[in-house]
Amino acid sequence: MKRPIVFITLLFVCGIYLGYLTKISVSITLTVVFLLWIFCLLCLCFHKFTVFLLPCLPILLIAISMAYYDCRTESLPVNHIEHVLTTRKSLQRITGIIINPPIILDEDTLTKRLLQFQPKHTFYKPDYKMSFTLQAEKIETLSGWKSISGAIKVNLYLSKDQLIQTGHPLPVLNKLVYGQRLELFGYAFLPKSPANPGEFDYKRYLQGQLPSIRCLMTVVHTNNIKVKDSYHTNWIYSFLSALNNYLNNTIYAHTFSNSAPLISSILLGNRVDLSGEVIDNFMKTGIIHFIAISGFNVGIVVFTVLLPLRLFGINQTLSTGIILIIIILYAFLTGLNPPVLRASIMAIIFFCSFLVRRQWDITSGIFTAIFFILIRNPSDLFNIGFQLSVLATMGIVYGPSKIEGTVFKTALFIEKLQGKTERGRLFFLKKYLRKSICISLAAWLATVPLTAYYFHLVTPFIAITNILVFPLFWVIIVCGIVLLTLGIICPPLAATSAWLASHTDIVLESLVSSLASLPCSYFYVVGPSQMEIILYYTGIVLLFYHNYLSLGIARIVIWGLLSAHILIFAGILKFPKNSLTITCLDVGHGGVTFIQFPNGKNILYDVGSWQNHDVGRYIVAPFLWRQKIKEIDLIILSHGHEDHWNGLPSLLERFSIKSVYSQRHLFSSNVGQRILSMLDKRNICTDVLSSGDDLKGFEPAVVKILHPPPFHSRTTPINDNSCVLKIEYLGHTVLLCADIQEQGIESILSRSEGIKSTILQIPHHGSSLHNLELFIKAVQPVYSFINSSNTITSHTTLNILQKNHIKTLQAHREGAVTFTIDKNGVTYSSFHEKKSQDYSYRYFYTCTFPVNYLQ
Repeated sequence: MKRPIVFITLLFVCGIYLGYLTKISVSITLTVVFLLWIFCLLCLCFHKFTVFLLPCLPILLIAISMAYYDCRTESLPVNHIEHVLTTRKSLQRITGIIINPPIILDEDTLTKRLLQFQPKHTFYKPDYKMSFTLQAEKIETLSGWKSISGAIKVNLYLSKDQLIQTGHPLPVLNKLVYGQRLELFGYAFLPKSPANPGEFDYKRYLQGQLPSIRCLMTVVHTNNIKVKDSYHTNWIYSFLSALNNYLNNTIYAHTFSNSAPLISSILLGNRVDLSGEVIDNFMKTGIIHFIAISGFNVGIVVFTVLLPLRLFGINQTLSTGIILIIIILYAFLTGLNPPVLRASIMAIIFFCSFLVRRQWDITSGIFTAIFFILIRNPSDLFNIGFQLSVLATMGIVYGPSKIEGTVFKTALFIEKLQGKTERGRLFFLKKYLRKSICISLAAWLATVPLTAYYFHLVTPFIAITNILVFPLFWVIIVCGIVLLTLGIICPPLAATSAWLASHTDIVLESLVSSLASLPCSYFYVVGPSQMEIILYYTGIVLLFYHNYLSLGIARIVIWGLLSAHILIFAGILKFPKNSLTITCLDVGHGGVTFIQFPNGKNILYDVGSWQNHDVGRYIVAPFLWRQKIKEIDLIILSHGHEDHWNGLPSLLERFSIKSVYSQRHLFSSNVGQRILSMLDKRNICTDVLSSGDDLKGFEPAVVKILHPPPFHSRTTPINDNSCVLKIEYLGHTVLLCADIQEQGIESILSRSEGIKSTILQIPHHGSSLHNLELFIKAVQPVYSFINSSNTITSHTTLNILQKNHIKTLQAHREGAVTFTIDKNGVTYSSFHEKKSQDYSYRYFYTCTFPVNYLQ
């Protein structure tokens, strides 16, 4: 076999994926491995059975891979912290050792950073946050300290006043180094599984880290950190951790304060202070890979080190040794994330081939890197950064020559006929631009399906963008390397390189911001299915290698068209007919209810939450994309409180929205004027709703407005001005009440005719209302649902519902709740119930999520 590592790696990947999909116990898998090993041994011993050895070996490798994945991910010791805590936050006192320390800025740099921070829009967001990983040792219980194991991600939240006005936190922060033993007091809990379709699975993301993180802990003051004795551990990690911290401080100390976060991210992968706006702009222009440390950074580092070594005449053996040390050091400094690890392993193999006088094979190098990364952490197979890095590398290696030979066939033919004297002054510039375009296109073609699948973004002009920004990144990285080198050797000499890196960064951020604001520079899309991704890559392989496979272009095109028609036809068949669905998403204290009508139209009733993240971006948009929704026909905002509308701006950017309606009080308020301004910029239709209105276009369903009255007093509480929606279909009725309280309920009861409903949204998040029981008896629901949080829903409300024998579903407990009305009646389901029944939930991480998770 010419390249055995390719075959072994592919079998290893298949085994990991099968282990991920199946729920076979480790003991069964290990038993199968043992039996297969015995069988292979017998095949070797008895000549007449050797014919079975060849098919048995791949099965054995796959079984070993499955067992390895299960042992690394599923096996937990009896005293693991996951068996001690629950998803409910509880105050705990835990001791442990820091194994992944935070970046601790020195006092002057930290003060400078904090003074730049703008006041937060919401009161519960901290001024400064730092995170580190703790290897748990003991937890305090009622019976004393108990030994535990497992890694904990600790989030330390500090206020600006605590850091600047008082000096005592800084000595404690400086103790948060690798190997330090701490005693922490704070809220500890297990991360929750996603509660809505399409939502980012943060729990599985943490479990896929190395080490696997199964617990979170929140500490809100340095007084809750008690520094204990240092643990004597690996001095190499201690040195690398201290060096990483020193280098980050060097960047912050010498560069401009507004440029330091991006420069630190590009050089060392530190994205703690990188603003969400900068990340979004890089996402929208398709160049997020430049700030996620990858092979590009490794390549520039190697080139920057290699060039002076060659200029000073250092011999090849010594140069190779120096470069290998630099590569290994850089990989450790940037956290050994999969993209940089892949590039580092390839670079190490490449330079080692010179030392042993062997020919370099890039295909073997790629698959060797994949194999060692998955040996180190098999969960990296599902790491988005790893997947994109591998595909982009393969695209860059195998694609440019094919694209150049197809698109620039004439130009290449003319160049072959030209002599050196016939080539003009712009020859090398044109050649550089041509090859740059081909490389960018190859990388884009290799990654566009996964980018659309994970981020729901398509950036059509990425080839041009890459050419424009590449020189700026090159300057920043080269100047950054010089800055870090001089910062260690002679700090005063680092000012020039820091000045150049800072100004280049300012130009870069301005350019990226301008490119992101151009029309059609990016598109939000629903995203392909896994089957569509498989067919896409199959088509690309057939198209590029049709000569080797003796396939004509026409056959490949016909195959592609047939596949597309089959997928489209299958999508049509899956479309639900003659049914109305109502889905209440779990957004904590807030409201998001999506109604899908039988005629294909839809209404989004409220879109907001008091959660500390953008509910429109991280919950509603992924849910709609998962439902293959591209267009929202109508958004109804019940009233002016933020927990019912603050997700709207993100939806305006990501979806085509036809209309946004609300009641008169909202549109006449200051909040309403801000909303109207956003809607006017996008030419979105608006209208005022009041009692008695009928909404047309959703037939055969009937949609009516029951509240508020056409003319209401401005002294009425905002909650009691909420739009109340009534939907009738096939003899069943749904009543959506938003946040009406006592006055709103009295207003509806005064016109009690026609309010009887099958499904009722409990008003005001299930809080206690003195006339709620009277309202429920008038509505006489069979089912009810509550969108709230544990702290708001009243036990009195739940007792009333139970006394009236009403089936009640709570989104904050059961996940997204869905009711379906069709000719068979009313059925209901919850997201957590579906997950427990459906093994196919173990899919790749899908959805939109904070880019800081991209490692």
